[in-house]
Amino acid sequence: MLSLLQSNLSLALGALLAVILLAVRTATHDKHLQRDLNGAIRLLIAFLVLRTVAWALPETAPRVLVKVVRVGWLLTFAFGLIRASVGFGLKLMRLRQRSAAPPKILRDVIDFTLYTLAAVPILKTQLSLDLTGLVATSAVLSVVMGLALQDTLGNLFAGLSLQLDRPFEVGHIIRIGSHAGRVVHIGWRSIRLSTFRREVITLPNSMVAKELVQNFSEDQEPVGVDVTLGLSYDAPPNQVKTVMLEVMREIPQILVEPPPLARTLAYEESCVRYMVRFFLADYALADTVKEELHTRLWYRLRRENIEIPYPQRTVHVRQQVPHAELSEDTVRSLLRAVDLFQPLGPEDLDRLRQEVVVHRFGKGERIIQEGDDGRTFYVLASGEVSVRAGKTQAEVTRLGRGGYFGEMSLLTGEKRAATVVAVEDSLLLEVDRPTFARMFEQYPGLARQLSALLAQRRTQLRALAQAGGAGSADPIPAEVGRILGRLRQIFGLNATHD
Repeated sequence: MLSLLQSNLSLALGALLAVILLAVRTATHDKHLQRDLNGAIRLLIAFLVLRTVAWALPETAPRVLVKVVRVGWLLTFAFGLIRASVGFGLKLMRLRQRSAAPPKILRDVIDFTLYTLAAVPILKTQLSLDLTGLVATSAVLSVVMGLALQDTLGNLFAGLSLQLDRPFEVGHIIRIGSHAGRVVHIGWRSIRLSTFRREVITLPNSMVAKELVQNFSEDQEPVGVDVTLGLSYDAPPNQVKTVMLEVMREIPQILVEPPPLARTLAYEESCVRYMVRFFLADYALADTVKEELHTRLWYRLRRENIEIPYPQRTVHVRQQVPHAELSEDTVRSLLRAVDLFQPLGPEDLDRLRQEVVVHRFGKGERIIQEGDDGRTFYVLASGEVSVRAGKTQAEVTRLGRGGYFGEMSLLTGEKRAATVVAVEDSLLLEVDRPTFARMFEQYPGLARQLSALLAQRRTQLRALAQAGGAGSADPIPAEVGRILGRLRQIFGLNATHD
């Protein structure tokens, strides 16, 4: 090989190789390959110049000058071939992995290793250098330099470790500790991030190797972003989560798939903590979307009368005044519309209004369970409930505002004939057995009237259950007298109450 390079053919070979590399550099649009080929072409041009100078030197030229020129063109030719080979090799790597340019530290390690492997035999044969002696005499110097450059060497080996694991590449958006941004450089000593504030920060490789690294660009998958918010205890959780989901659907950057979600996270001292999670195609938009979400939520929560409480700890004596979920007029009108209470006068209806209890049930909650004992009766003030019966719990019917249920078990002592589940957040008025006992005592003829209403209602429910395929139910008494007998037994009534 050396004899070939020393012949005149080396000039032609170097010139041909330089022309080929120049043509490839002109044809390619890969900036990284162009940069590698530029370096190789410059080295080959230097080889041609030095080789021409060596050929033109007279025989009387100093021997040292001849050796220096020869070593020069040998090294430039070897380095030019290495630089071109590495450039094509990295190009092939990018094509196979479909990734951005490899980190500079990887390129430097490859170049340094190959340049050393090429330079050692050339220097040894041309200059008769004994490199083993040089290494032995520099052992003490190496120890001293190692201690002095301990941090630098630590960063170097940490950088090599990062290249073996490859937790991120140039162009990825990552978070390291409290720093987040796009990787713009991976070097021997450090990496550089371009933050979302357009700052460029430098992080030592030793620190990066010790920190938790979050990569938001791996495989180009959507990235989830979590946002927490503390809201008032007075706001129903299902209402809050519905509002949050609706607001997130209005922001165009938030992906529809995977869908956003809202969760009740914790009960804290002065608020209920909620968490929302949405997904973005580009994590660089996270701060912008969070700002938009917080802004829109403020206006929406204000319209919904949902309070964002201040952090507080208050010690005070409070009178136990029940929170009025419904106005008095609303409760009175709902009770007046129930046919069971038609015989009651205005004063009695107002007294009944004072005895009812308002309960709130969330979506999906079970209000009563089929087969349980029943001592309460419910009137639906808002929302919607599903009545289900049978082993398959098939839906029999749905009840809206003004509908009522639970009266049969309360008045006759029978087990619950159906399960009732809230389809959405619902407000219900609850009337218990002692309230009915008082009304029966006050109105002697009320028991018989309710018996007739219950018999008619139960016949209707049986027909609905059979039409819905809910299966057979318990035998339904056809006579009002049987229901009246149950009322007498449950409430201790006598014949004077008929």
